[in-house]
Amino acid sequence: MQAGGVRAFCRLGAWDGADGAEGNGVKTVITVIVTVVVVLGLVYGLGFLFRGGAAGDGEKPLTVAVDHPVRGELVEIVSAPGEVEPKTKVAISARFSARIVELPFEEGDKVTAGDPNADPPVPASVLVRLDDTDLRAALTSAEARRAAQAAEIDVARAGIAGQQSNIDAITASLKEARSDLARKTALHEAGDISDSDFEQARLRVDELTAQHAAALKTLESRRLNLTALQHRLTAADAEIAQARDRLSYTTITSPIDGVVTQLNAEVGEVVMTGTMNNPGTMILEVADLSEMLVVARVDEADIGAVEVGQQAVMDLRAYPDERFEGVVESIALVGMGMQRESKEFRVEVLVTRAGRRLYSGLNADIEIETRRHEGVLKVPSQAVLGRRVDELPVKIRESNPNVNRKKTFATVVYRVVDGKAVVTPVTVGASDETHTVIEGGLTGKERVVVGPFKVLEKLKHEGKVKEEKPPATQPATKPATRPATTQARED
Repeated sequence: MQAGGVRAFCRLGAWDGADGAEGNGVKTVITVIVTVVVVLGLVYGLGFLFRGGAAGDGEKPLTVAVDHPVRGELVEIVSAPGEVEPKTKVAISARFSARIVELPFEEGDKVTAGDPNADPPVPASVLVRLDDTDLRAALTSAEARRAAQAAEIDVARAGIAGQQSNIDAITASLKEARSDLARKTALHEAGDISDSDFEQARLRVDELTAQHAAALKTLESRRLNLTALQHRLTAADAEIAQARDRLSYTTITSPIDGVVTQLNAEVGEVVMTGTMNNPGTMILEVADLSEMLVVARVDEADIGAVEVGQQAVMDLRAYPDERFEGVVESIALVGMGMQRESKEFRVEVLVTRAGRRLYSGLNADIEIETRRHEGVLKVPSQAVLGRRVDELPVKIRESNPNVNRKKTFATVVYRVVDGKAVVTPVTVGASDETHTVIEGGLTGKERVVVGPFKVLEKLKHEGKVKEEKPPATQPATKPATRPATTQARED
């Protein structure tokens, strides 16, 4: 419409025969319209330039949290779940199948292993009595067989003595017969006796010689029989010892000083012995609660940093407001788990300071201190980011000792300089779950972007940022209870 009006008035201005007054009016209108059009164009152009200039300088500044790197102590820890167990515990079971006739103690009762050297001697606590009727009968039978064997040995010894006497008599007769034969041989050669007398004397010597040999064989046989009887007597003694030993199992005493922590049977029940595929009856359990362990299950990725003697702290879900201290006492050499699964290793941590009585079976979260770094420069771990090396500005990545050109990614933080985020390569060291050690790239005087997390990934080099305002001071309140599942700690 405006353009059309201009053209119309122009034509009127060029009209031949118009008077001077009308010509001046038309020129005035044209001048006003052109001025309006020019002003509108300038306003539109300035707006475009303003928007373009803002777009060239970057988007709206990002609100970030800023903090200084701090120098102090960082503790590397290994976190793992665990369970409280007594350091010493004994499961009481029977050595043979029998019926329970007495259970003198209940759960929670104290028992003792006794002290025979005390004055007066302290007997051990009797935990279980089993029916011993059959075993006593077996012992009586074994003792009777042993007595019979002893009697047979006495008879055998008497027989050996009699046989020895018989041999002595035969030996004397044989000596006399040989003397008589020698005399008759001389007479026979002189012709003073008949052949029959001589032959009778010789036969007498032969007969006694045979009797003497037979008597010696009999004596040897009886001596061998006596040896066999003595071995049988030894076997009878062993049978008696075995019967007495089995009988002693009917009375089970406490092997340690402690507390009855489990009672799994009742008087009148028949306990069973274990087999290869079936466990036996566990009658009760006695534990020494004066020394407790936390048995932790440490992942195989962390077990390499764990060593015997390292300090540890524990949080027990039963006592959320308390912390317990301990020391690593043993590390299993074989992991638990299937071959294709991530393995866990059993680590026993002795509780050195509890402050209260701990119960067996309590769940715990344990933190093992594997290494302590003193006086190191550190920043919150979420401030440490990864950026592609080829995306870093040339002047930053060139000749920077904290950038490894052979790697795809560089480790960086963002410093705040004059309201802009400046990407800064760094060399990092150890870390815990909250902070990371900075070994190179920062001096400690910088102001580093530390959050919020959703903004960190959006940061670009020299992008505009503004610091978030600190929260208003709130009235002091009671600190919240520390969760038992905390995975890292910082001193």
